[in-house]
Amino acid sequence: MGKYIIIGAVIGSIAGWATGFSVAAGFVLGAIAGAISYTIKTRRNFEGHAEKISDKKEQTLQLREERLDIKKERVKTGEVKVHKEVVEEQKTFTIPIKREEMVIEAGNEEELRIPLKVEEVEIIKHPVQVNEVSVTKRQIEEVKQIKETLKKETAHVDVSGEADVIEKPPSEKQE
Repeated sequence: MGKYIIIGAVIGSIAGWATGFSVAAGFVLGAIAGAISYTIKTRRNFEGHAEKISDKKEQTLQLREERLDIKKERVKTGEVKVHKEVVEEQKTFTIPIKREEMVIEAGNEEELRIPLKVEEVEIIKHPVQVNEVSVTKRQIEEVKQIKETLKKETAHVDVSGEADVIEKPPSEKQE
């Protein structure tokens, strides 16, 4: 539309100058003439297009529906850390110890020397494996139900007056 107004304004300015009118008046009148010519051309094209559509025996209406594109993505949900921890525990052990006692009885000798001995407890600690922990990772597959509302276009026929409408079964319809 802008193109028609500009061309009309230029032609009107030239015509106003050539005929002795003011260039501004020719400019305005030319712009108005360009807008009117654009409107007439557009209506003519629209009416001609409408006649072409009504001449067709069969028309189509495209129906659309929404479809889902489902994608899966691996997302980190957590982390497991396995480590050893040293726990101290006080334990009491009962260990029998032997010791020697001196028994002196009156006798003929002046002095008796008898060596005495006792058992002493020596504690030596050393690690011993008592258990083994196995750490593995495995894939578990499960089925997840997802509910989503999808839109779908359907054809609806409104009949007014006495119009014969014959609907073809889906097997006869063209795709």
